[in-house]
This record gives sequence, structure tokens and C-alpha cells, in this order.
Amino acid sequence: MFVPILSVLLALGAARATRIQGHNLATNSSSGLTGDSKCVELMCISATVFPNSTTQYTLTSSGSSALGWIAMGFGATMANSPMVIIWPNSDGSVTLSQRMAPAEVMPTVVSSPPRVASLDMGLSSFASIGAGSKPSFVYTVSSISPNPSAQPVIWALASVPPSGAAPDATLVQHVDSGTFTLDLTLPLSSNSTTPPPTTVSGDDSEHKRNMMIVNHGILCTIGFLGLLPLGVLIARWTRAFTTRWFAGHAVIQAVLSGPIIVAGVALGIHSVDASGGMHLDDTHKKLGVALFVLYFVQLLGGAVIHYFKPKTATRRPAQNYAHAFLGLLIIALAFWQVRTGYRSEYPEWATGRVPMGVNTLWIVWVVLIPVAYFAGLALVPRQFRQEGAARGEQGKREIGSMHPAITGTFATCQRRSDTWTDGWKTIFPSPGKNILSLGYRLGRHTT
Repeated sequence: MFVPILSVLLALGAARATRIQGHNLATNSSSGLTGDSKCVELMCISATVFPNSTTQYTLTSSGSSALGWIAMGFGATMANSPMVIIWPNSDGSVTLSQRMAPAEVMPTVVSSPPRVASLDMGLSSFASIGAGSKPSFVYTVSSISPNPSAQPVIWALASVPPSGAAPDATLVQHVDSGTFTLDLTLPLSSNSTTPPPTTVSGDDSEHKRNMMIVNHGILCTIGFLGLLPLGVLIARWTRAFTTRWFAGHAVIQAVLSGPIIVAGVALGIHSVDASGGMHLDDTHKKLGVALFVLYFVQLLGGAVIHYFKPKTATRRPAQNYAHAFLGLLIIALAFWQVRTGYRSEYPEWATGRVPMGVNTLWIVWVVLIPVAYFAGLALVPRQFRQEGAARGEQGKREIGSMHPAITGTFATCQRRSDTWTDGWKTIFPSPGKNILSLGYRLGRHTT
């Protein structure tokens, strides 16, 4: 009697459990919960879209780096993408700052963001923020209608905290950043309101953009501070020993430097376009364009000076000095331009920082090049003597290369002059004595 009753009760319980489980699955499916989650090396971002037109985002550190601040933005690039930046403070509070930036520069606070983010302190966990810990921060924003199947997202994480707890505190450069997309239309496949994460690799476009910036700096440095000073030193030192210095000078300044400088400037322009930035909006970009133009002006001036020399000039023309001055000015400005590039532009537009060895090399180079040039000025007197001798030889060659009729006339005149001189000496062996004798005779005759 007891066994059949127990069997019936177990069957009824199993049926009820099945109905409850089916009800829960149906509720989860019919509730319309969708979302997506992806992870990179430094952090994970998960998104859950709720039926009440709100979307919950969770930013979680992977623990591979200490957490200073963590951020995400809605867009494919940093430029003009609404960002949510979160960081814990030493007093246990958490700051949520909504910002935007016109380019790859430090974003500033937006007083009226497109979607206001609300931090959920109860769901956030940030007891430890050191390396190895995995703090997470949860916030909610209004949903996008309809839910995008490919929501572009930018992400970033820094290991150093901002300057304070205020939403407009100064941010320290992120350790790394990148982009990926979230499919907010994916239905959640379990009772959990958090979608399972998908690991993605670093964004290739971000890496390519950073490499464009690095290659821009390398090529422009080689062109403006490597090859151009070398060409100047060749002209300064070798012209005191030979008159055939121009070929080496021209090859280095135009044939070698030209393609490298053009490629470096082109990469700089393209990297600004790839970052969504603005051209000519700071001193580095403006001076870069000015140096590029001055370089070609200098090439044209050098060609004119070399191939169109004044015919009657007895000393060095003024344009020669102007050419030398402009060349030195270009190199001096290039030194300053390179320094602003690796100290100011690179930290703002690329990830990471320039090694200290770069600054050390710049200091050594900015001392070595002027010393080598001014040491060559000691050879200027020798250079002037050689150029004077060369002008004399050139004059003799020009006279010798005149038309044969002209040179024949000069020779005939010379022979006739010699004949007249010999005849005069025959008539008047001693001109002074003959003249005195003739005067004495005339005086006696008149008296």
C-alpha cells in the first residue's frame, strides 16, 4: 500500500519539476533577454539587454595588470565615440565618468551624454585591484532600438589611477586598447543573465595604426636627422679638398633622402586619417608640413645655384649663403620636430611609451651634428683658396677655347707689335740720347 502511494507521489513530483523547469526556460526565452560577451587579454565586456529597454554592461579586469581605470566606448574609433570610464578610489568609492574625444587624445567630460550611464555598486566587485585580481564594474544605459547585431566597441585599461576622484580627473595613458563588436541580438541560452564570454584577439587595425605611427617617426627621423645632416657634412668637409663634392651631396640630399622623407610624411598623414583625427590642429603637424615644403624649396634652390652660375661674379653670390642658412634651419627645426613627436604626439596617438634610450640618442645627436659642422668651418680658408685657383684655371680654359679666328687675331697683333718695337729700336738705339742730340742741333741752327 505504501509503495504505490510513494510511487505516485514521486511521479507527481517529477512531473511538477518538469513543468517548473519548462516554465523557467519558457520564461527566460519569452523574456527576450539577449546579449553578448567578449574578452581580450586585459579585460572582458559583457552586455545584457533587458525587456525594459535597458542594457547592462559589465567591465571585468582579467587580472593580467593592476587596475587604474577601465573603459569602453560605443564606436569603432576613439574619435567622437561616447565613452564610459570607471575607476575605484582609495576611500572605497567608485567614479563613473562619461567622456568623448575628437581624436586619439585624452577624452574630456560630456555634460549631456547621448545615453546616461548609471553605476550599480551592488553588482560591482572591486575589493582588490592589484595584478592577479579580477575587479568588475556594472553599469546600465538605455538600450538601442533595434538591438544592433554588430555593436562596435572600443576598450581600454590603465594600470595607473587618475589624478583624483572627480569625473574630470586627468587620465594616465592606457596600457592597451582596441576594438571589437558585440552581437546584442543573441538570445541567452541559460538562466544566467550574463552571456558566456568569447575570447577575441587584439584588433589588427589598432596594431596597424600604431605601426604606421612608429614607421612615420622612424622614416622622418632617418630622412631629416640622418641623411640630411650627412649631406651637409659632406659638402662642408670635402669641398675643401676637391671640387667634385657636389655629386655626393646631391645624391644624399635628393636621391636617398627624398623617397624616405616622402614615405614618412605620407605615413603620418595616413595615420591621422586612420585615427579619425584632424590635420594641422597642433604645432607638430603644422611644422611637419612646413618642413616638407622647405625641403623641396631647398632642393630647387640647390639645383639653381649649381647649374645657373653668374658669368661675371668675382666672389661667392648671396644665394649661396642663403642656401646654406636654409639648410641649417631645416635641420635645426627637424631636431625640435622629432622631439615633440616622441615626447608629445606618440603618447597621445599610440599605445605605450617611447623608451628612454630614444631621448638619450636625441641628446647625443643634437650635440654631435653641430660640433661636426662647426669643426668643418676651420677648413673655410682652404676652401676659398681652392675655389679661387679653380676660377683662375677656368678663366684660362675659357680663353683657350675661344674661336680660332679670334685667337689668330690676337696672335697677329702680338707679332706686329713685336715688329714695330724692333724697328723703332733699329732707328733709335737709344731714344733718350737721340732726342737730346736732336734738340741741341735745332738750337744751334736757330741761333
